[in-house]
Amino acid sequence: MMIIVILLVILCFIYYTNYYKEDYHYIEYSAKFSTHKPYDDNRKLYAFDMTKDIDVDKQFKKYKVDIKLIDFYNKLFKQMDKNEFALAFGANGISKLYINNYDEIYGIEKTIEKTNTNYTIRVYKPDEFFKKPELDEFIGLERSTKLYNLFNLEDEIVVYKKFDQKTNFNLNFYLIAIDKYLISDYREQIVTLLKDFKCNTDNIDVWLNKYSAYYLYWIAIGKKEETIELTFYYRIK
Repeated sequence: MMIIVILLVILCFIYYTNYYKEDYHYIEYSAKFSTHKPYDDNRKLYAFDMTKDIDVDKQFKKYKVDIKLIDFYNKLFKQMDKNEFALAFGANGISKLYINNYDEIYGIEKTIEKTNTNYTIRVYKPDEFFKKPELDEFIGLERSTKLYNLFNLEDEIVVYKKFDQKTNFNLNFYLIAIDKYLISDYREQIVTLLKDFKCNTDNIDVWLNKYSAYYLYWIAIGKKEETIELTFYYRIK
């Protein structure tokens, strides 16, 4: 009997190490703040380092990825030379698949609205020498200056520009790289920025306390129906 138990334990260990082990490179969390809605911090992204022989099909199965997202990947991205692959999940059936083609990022998003399921493509193009006047024009000089001052941004910064099928691939989203900031050290700056953009800050202290030990990596600014949305992206280290 003891031998059978030992064998079962060994088999379980082998199964775990080959299927359930944490083979992702990192997890990135995000919280979106907008004018009229409560903030949404139910979004999580699993990123995989493709230079380490990641089995993409296994990850599809493990995370129960939608079959149509897999179909998009196989038709558009499977043969593409890439250094990172990512899966993202959110509330209300939202799921996303990204690949990083050595800095240029391609993605497919699945959303569910009432009884309709939609799939849309987005592309993120890097600008390694982004200059402030472009952001001045997008959100206004005063708000742009406030952002740069609050987060000590340099004159030239790295920014990803998002082109989304939902907006006919018109530019309406900037993803700004910042130095790895500990959220607990930037509580005041985060709240000031949100209020300046007239975002809903109800229960902001709950979010700040929950993620106080996380590090902020990106700040995204997007426009939706003439209002501005702010999204913070953060990791545990």
